[in-house]
Amino acid sequence: MKRYDVCIIGGGAAGLAAAASLDTGMTICLLEKNKVPGRKIMATGGGRCNITNKACKAGDKTLDFFRSMGMELYCDEEGRYFPYSNQASDVAKLLTDAAVSNGVDIMTERRVIGLDFSGEHFEISCENGDTVYADNVIMAPGGKAAPQFGTTGDGYALAKELGHSIKRLYPVLTAVECGDFKEIKGVRARGNAALYKDGKLVAEESGEIQFTEDGLSGICIFNLTPFIRAEEGETFSEALRRFEIVLDLAVDFTCEEINERTSSFGILSYKLAKRVPPEKIKSWNLPVIGVKGWRQAQCTAGDICLDEIDMDTMESEMVPGLFFAGEIIDYQGPCGGYNLQNAWETAIKSAEALNGRFKRKK
Repeated sequence: MKRYDVCIIGGGAAGLAAAASLDTGMTICLLEKNKVPGRKIMATGGGRCNITNKACKAGDKTLDFFRSMGMELYCDEEGRYFPYSNQASDVAKLLTDAAVSNGVDIMTERRVIGLDFSGEHFEISCENGDTVYADNVIMAPGGKAAPQFGTTGDGYALAKELGHSIKRLYPVLTAVECGDFKEIKGVRARGNAALYKDGKLVAEESGEIQFTEDGLSGICIFNLTPFIRAEEGETFSEALRRFEIVLDLAVDFTCEEINERTSSFGILSYKLAKRVPPEKIKSWNLPVIGVKGWRQAQCTAGDICLDEIDMDTMESEMVPGLFFAGEIIDYQGPCGGYNLQNAWETAIKSAEALNGRFKRKK
């Protein structure tokens, strides 16, 4: 097989952004396990792709990156940026086209199963028997969240082979299981959700709360899940017993106003009012029985330790020429474009570091 200057492992948001950002003077290949690159991008933001958020520190650089390729974006009232077309598939196509224009060899249906470093170059082994050689590798295979899109955690074993340590992995930005809620499944309510551990407040979020068959969903619930973790030496089931969520479903009303009521109906929907009496409406304590697994999660918590990576260049502190981008690193942001921002930002950093290296060689 041909030897490349750079091999990108993974054709998701980070991998495609890196491919679109590398200089054309290099020989570059991209290995993607799916039949088409960008499959998970197409499902983000409810099919619209929430590219970044106004609150992201490097968000302006992301906006410039997309606009340089001809994509216009707009910002909604919550500070979220979307493509003007509102089509996530357009983002995947734009990045794929940019990679092809850069001369990147995109090889699909190539699941990477081995990564070795000789001290001079990398040998990348694929499940179909192909072997690729490269002087540098950008690892962008994603995490374990949403395995239906191909992100099944393959990158962790590869990084471990080269000496990197992996933190305990958890599915986050997902729904929470709290009990039997069949009679209020599908009901929505505006409110505040507070997460407590051992009786102490850990985090709280406000917004729309959605009731599922066995618990709670909605962005404000998703944003609590990164805090639901086990401590060292503790099993996850043991840890869960220490957490509870307290809902305030009447944030615009005082306790005194609620105390005067004989029913929650009129503030809450009829279905929800049958489940929640007035005395619980501002403080409904719910046990955390579980969190939904990898298939429903939007992000992976844990991943490769950041202290093993130069965060300015995204290069490994342990293996020269090995770079990381996207969800494989130990970063989890809230819903609203923060995790895609991490993908673009780390991919562009790794590409810029390699571009500078190759310019100095000339």
